[in-house]
Amino acid sequence: MEDKLIEIAPNSNILIINTAFLGDIALTAFLTQRIKNTQNCLVSVLTTKAGAEVLSPIKSIDSLFILDKKGSHKSLSNTIEFSKDLSTYNFDIIISLHKSYRTSQIVKNIIAPIKIGFDNASNSSVYTHKVKYRSHLHEAIRYISTIFDDYNLVNVELDLSIDDKLFVENLLVQQKYNDSKKTVILAPGSVWATKRWGSEYYSSLANLLKNDYNVVVIGSKQDNITTGAGVINLCGLTTIAQTYQLLSDSEILVTNDSAPTHYASITNTPTITIFGATHPMFGFGPLSEKSIVVQNESIKCQPCRIHGSEECPIGTHVCMTSITPNMILKHTNEMIQKG
Repeated sequence: MEDKLIEIAPNSNILIINTAFLGDIALTAFLTQRIKNTQNCLVSVLTTKAGAEVLSPIKSIDSLFILDKKGSHKSLSNTIEFSKDLSTYNFDIIISLHKSYRTSQIVKNIIAPIKIGFDNASNSSVYTHKVKYRSHLHEAIRYISTIFDDYNLVNVELDLSIDDKLFVENLLVQQKYNDSKKTVILAPGSVWATKRWGSEYYSSLANLLKNDYNVVVIGSKQDNITTGAGVINLCGLTTIAQTYQLLSDSEILVTNDSAPTHYASITNTPTITIFGATHPMFGFGPLSEKSIVVQNESIKCQPCRIHGSEECPIGTHVCMTSITPNMILKHTNEMIQKG
């Protein structure tokens, strides 16, 4: 029996709203999966264009609506008009995972009998049900807490196409992928500079790993790192769905406190997440069954931000530079040996 904060009737039409950062949006999948496992409902998500790419392979989501925050819905008046149009879909329940004022206006202007949001959300009076925002919980569990009392995480089901699987396989073959070796994925990117371990450290780690493993670097074109021969660079070459496929087929991911950590949580890929300016206590650590966090807890200035920043406040970035490639190499070898 599921412990639910509200009763979800069979065939309920549910809209979930999340237009935050990509990693936050990815964690929406843990809520949609719980809902689908509980009741036969129609589950839709309103998100950004980039968020739609993150969520489109999630099997527990029936449909996606796109808020074009940087384009046609940039103005608040256009956002409100768009929201009013969504009322035609006759949603029974709206769950807002984003706490911004703009989101509150979206919720306000969609007709629905039940509107759920966090108690610390901007303009929270628009919600019929306010859920306590528990800062000590992981973000995925905070999302689940909007409906459920027990906070249980479930495995997320993906709907990955055979085309994406073949694309990834062909891409790796072209880059001299060795089937006899285990695969380590490196994801060096982050929106915030202080959350990046650093391209030179990732380059060093790649060169330390490449003789024993397939080393594959993923991310956008901007996340590219300089390495010697023998490292597979897929930066800018794969979609998010193809990244899920790649993570599903790999032994381990090494990354920062950034979106790939949460993609790996969805695929349950063993993960090493390197934290610097931020801290997992804020609710954004890896959720994979076999995962670890690496951080320097001996320095008094860590953490300095909840989301990171463009510059280190004291100008040293010691929270990251004190974590060496050899430290991460040791953790990688140990985790792969344990299996």
